[in-house]
Amino acid sequence: MAKGYELNKSVPIPTDYRSTDNKYPFDEMEIGDSFFISPEYEDEDVKRLSNRVAQARQAYQKRMAKQGTEIKFTQRQWVEKDTAGLRVWRVPAEDENGEN
Repeated sequence: MAKGYELNKSVPIPTDYRSTDNKYPFDEMEIGDSFFISPEYEDEDVKRLSNRVAQARQAYQKRMAKQGTEIKFTQRQWVEKDTAGLRVWRVPAEDENGEN
């Protein structure tokens, strides 16, 4: 036993918790598609929602970049049916049209 570590054999690897379905439909979106989201929690305002969605989309963009696919999204505050929230769009990335 090296430095106090006990080696175990045949311990199954649990399912990766990150491989669950995405909370947002980023992987289903084509350029020009968008979705609206409003605050989900009683104490959540649009600014907190904006931060939460921005973190999720940036993580998705990074994950796709590691796989060799450049995908880009943008978001704006949006009011829909008298409800304040965000709208998120998929926009062209540099390698999709060569202009950005």
